[in-house]
Amino acid sequence: MNRMDRYRALMRDRRGGVTMILAGSLFMLMGAATVAVDLGSIYLARRELQGVTDAAALAAADGGRGAAEQLIGRSGVSDVALAAIDSGSYASDPAVPFDQRFRLNDPAGGAMRVELHRRTPLYFGRLLVGRDSIDLSARATAAKMDAAAFSLGTGLASLNGGLPNMLLSSLAGTELNLSVMDYNGLISADLDLLHVADALRVRAGRNDEAYGTLFDREVPLSDLLGAMGDVAGNSAATHSLMALANRIPGRTVRLSDIVDLGPARGATDATGQPNILLDAFSLLRMVLSPPSGTSVPMDLHVNVPGLTSTRLMLVTGEGQTRSPLISITAKRDVVLRTAQTRIYLESTVAAALSGIASVRIPLYVELAAAEARLSDIRCGLDGGVTLAVTPSIGSAVLGEIDVHALTNFSAPANPRPAVLATALGTRVTGYANISLGGVQTQSVHFSPSDIAAQLAKTVSTQDLVQGIAASLATRTQIQISLLGLIVSNSPLSPLIGALLGTTAPLLDGILNSVTATLGVRLGTAEVRVHQRRCGVATVVA
Repeated sequence: MNRMDRYRALMRDRRGGVTMILAGSLFMLMGAATVAVDLGSIYLARRELQGVTDAAALAAADGGRGAAEQLIGRSGVSDVALAAIDSGSYASDPAVPFDQRFRLNDPAGGAMRVELHRRTPLYFGRLLVGRDSIDLSARATAAKMDAAAFSLGTGLASLNGGLPNMLLSSLAGTELNLSVMDYNGLISADLDLLHVADALRVRAGRNDEAYGTLFDREVPLSDLLGAMGDVAGNSAATHSLMALANRIPGRTVRLSDIVDLGPARGATDATGQPNILLDAFSLLRMVLSPPSGTSVPMDLHVNVPGLTSTRLMLVTGEGQTRSPLISITAKRDVVLRTAQTRIYLESTVAAALSGIASVRIPLYVELAAAEARLSDIRCGLDGGVTLAVTPSIGSAVLGEIDVHALTNFSAPANPRPAVLATALGTRVTGYANISLGGVQTQSVHFSPSDIAAQLAKTVSTQDLVQGIAASLATRTQIQISLLGLIVSNSPLSPLIGALLGTTAPLLDGILNSVTATLGVRLGTAEVRVHQRRCGVATVVA
């Protein structure tokens, strides 16, 4: 066989092909393995560098360049060099482009930006790239922030087995059966709303979702109550919230109806965001309340010792307007509000007055929203927190209204004199109206000792010197008519007036229990500052 024939035979021979392919594959696998080793080394080195950079930025925010250099030296991470350190301010606002949020040399100050470099060796990759190391860099920005957490709360004193339980159960659509122990646990547990949102994301499997997107979703109320329990940090509150979550199946809630996150909508974590701190009972009341723009009417019959019968009609909502109960403004202030509410209370009380067996007392109360806004934080022993508070204004009437129009917040109730009693041709009518005009915002200062004691302060319009019903009773104009003729100076007038005066404390007890459950009182707002944080450095970018 000549040389040409041997060559052709070799070309036709397919034996040993797998061996050649395997040899080539092993070479490629070895190359991939060596690259993987270097990539893993680079990834670890980058994570270490970013951790040191974050810590250096925090140190710089507290102590300047020297503090950052000391931290780098103590970090134990080799070959790290401080490339740049800049002072300025930071605008933690999603509306501002990310690369423009740090404002270099801004006199407002409060922020430090640190950049570190590090050279990390290559082990096998040098055969491919011809270099024995690679340069890494990391940047972090830390800002010092003052923050205060506060609440527009309730003065509710007891919940067990009474009217508050009836109201909350009506809002929930099921019997809640909260006890005094449940209430005390809920009122003493302070919840940070964004931390609740973090727990809700975990439950919903949406860990990386922006807060605004999460708040726009219809989420199961049971999941939200469970998330509140997850972060309560209070065993009694956690137990109560988990129990409530099991009692309210199938209902959903959209948090954007309750909370307007404003510039915090695009945030994916609570870093650099305002504290939105509420007691668990107040937040429970908010999530059970109707969505903005809707109303929930309740018609309840209440047994009260001393009263023959009592009918309570309650409408809570916001009419046709959209006004979330919690808002973050463009200035990053947190604003808390209460809901608009209408209350109609019709009671009868036994009487023995010239043939009159009972007296009917119809009361109508209309409550606007109260509001509290963070206005100032001052650090130091002589500092504190100042809130701008607008009490709940409105009106109270002893008179007749059209109960069918209660749910229409856009229309006035048009109160008129009411028939209080009739007997043997005698007709007793009465009317009183209290209009509160205290619309001015009032400043309420909390000293460091007030905050430490968790002191609650009440802001009032000063238009009421006593309870609602008691104030109405003293101002009621009573008119007596006999067979259609008005009788002046009738002896019945002072007797009816005296009966209204003795009955008023019972009616005030009902109204106070209702309004306390809803977190709003006529002409009154109760506020509390939970904590003050001064100059706390936080990594913001």
